[in-house]
Amino acid sequence: MWVSLLGLVWGQYFAPRVIGGGELQAPLQGEPLSANPVSAFPYQRWCAQVGTALYGPAPELSFRLAGGSYSWDSLQMVSLLLQQWQFDKLSQWEVGGGYALRFLRGQVTLAVRGRWLSTFFSEYGRVQRFTPDVGFAARISPALRIGGYGYNLLAQGWGFLPGRMHYGIGVAYAPHPSAEVRTELLREGVFPLQVRTGFLYRPHPILTLRGGVGLPTLLVGAGFTLAYKKVGLDFGYRYQPSTGSWVGIGLSAP
Repeated sequence: MWVSLLGLVWGQYFAPRVIGGGELQAPLQGEPLSANPVSAFPYQRWCAQVGTALYGPAPELSFRLAGGSYSWDSLQMVSLLLQQWQFDKLSQWEVGGGYALRFLRGQVTLAVRGRWLSTFFSEYGRVQRFTPDVGFAARISPALRIGGYGYNLLAQGWGFLPGRMHYGIGVAYAPHPSAEVRTELLREGVFPLQVRTGFLYRPHPILTLRGGVGLPTLLVGAGFTLAYKKVGLDFGYRYQPSTGSWVGIGLSAP
């Protein structure tokens, strides 16, 4: 069974906000737990997130994640990512560090991140790998931005280590300050092109709702954040008919 789970777990980010939004990641902002390294650029001076996610068909498989980012100034950011999971005879630690720089008066942002993965097989010992990610974001107008990324760029030829290469590009449009709609095109390895669409809506300053759906491989996500002052409680749910359900919970700030 554990062999069949390798493609599911390697290189994934089951952060509560990500799975609650249908795993749409290219145009995000202020999300350090994401495949797109430029998404970690905070809205304010800094941001941080911690979370865990449980897999419904196998509750003994769980993810633990932590990430944060800090803006040196209005044009530069550094970020840190930590992830750990364990199932049966497998366990993995992942550490990543990123840097982003804004150009053209802050309208365009480029980012690079390196990740070190240490995977332990009880029968074969430990395997360690390094792989980079790249990302970009461009603000077309106050209400419209685009983003894209390349993830696991050194994965080709390594089988499941450290996971398949991903390429994503997406658009986020905010028709109102409390609402945003997002669309992303995702290519993962040799699989068909995926289209993911999601939304974010703040009906009240303490409540944020999010959801999303992916096709043609059906994926559905829903979640919310309850905020008190600068701390938010995040919850996310993700369902896919072929693999089952994930449930995630975490904390975020600010």
